[in-house]
Amino acid sequence: MIVEPDRDAVRAALDRESRRLIDHVRSSAHLDTPAPGLDWTAGQLVAHLCVVYRAFALAVRGDDYGEDITAHLGTGHTLPEVVASTNARALSVVSFPGPREAADGLRECADELLAALDTGPDLRAARPTPWYGTGVTRTVGTLAALSVSESVVHGYDLAGALRARPWLDERSAASAAPTVMSEMLPLLVDPARARGFTGSFEVRIRRAPRFVLQLDAGQARTVPAGGRPTASCP
Repeated sequence: MIVEPDRDAVRAALDRESRRLIDHVRSSAHLDTPAPGLDWTAGQLVAHLCVVYRAFALAVRGDDYGEDITAHLGTGHTLPEVVASTNARALSVVSFPGPREAADGLRECADELLAALDTGPDLRAARPTPWYGTGVTRTVGTLAALSVSESVVHGYDLAGALRARPWLDERSAASAAPTVMSEMLPLLVDPARARGFTGSFEVRIRRAPRFVLQLDAGQARTVPAGGRPTASCP
């Protein structure tokens, strides 16, 4: 079970957040400053977002990924390991000579994803997402929500790198967070550490639908909210 996003709200949030990102990048003097708390520079944050928008656009359309994507997929045993490896490989080949080119590239990739969403794809349709692991699929709705989440989170990172005032639009966060968390949280559970624990937790997000995360025998799943959260551990 995932919380299905509102198509119009997510589309509007992606447009709003990508435009805000592009404006900050275009008005910056340079992009080689580090992002606080990350190993990336401002330019690498932009490159990462371009890769995300481009890959998600291909996925939403149901197109083949091609060598540009498949040649840079990472490896690992867990979702964080695979994602980190993929990011490192992608950033080794994507760069921009300056802020203007970075802003133009971000605009092009964001517009491609927005156009893909405008074709009206089934939000429940599953798409291969090999950058999350071999055989992993995510729904079109989840990819749309993830694109907003990536924009919001890295917008905050970019503001820190560019020494700009950070921003957080609650409308954007609320449109994406329930979908992202309800489908991605189960992938982040460590089966070995969760083994022997049984419990459920209701996840509440301001101005957004609730859902429940259930753990049992080292596995996690999400279900609609309604029952009382419980927890037990031998």
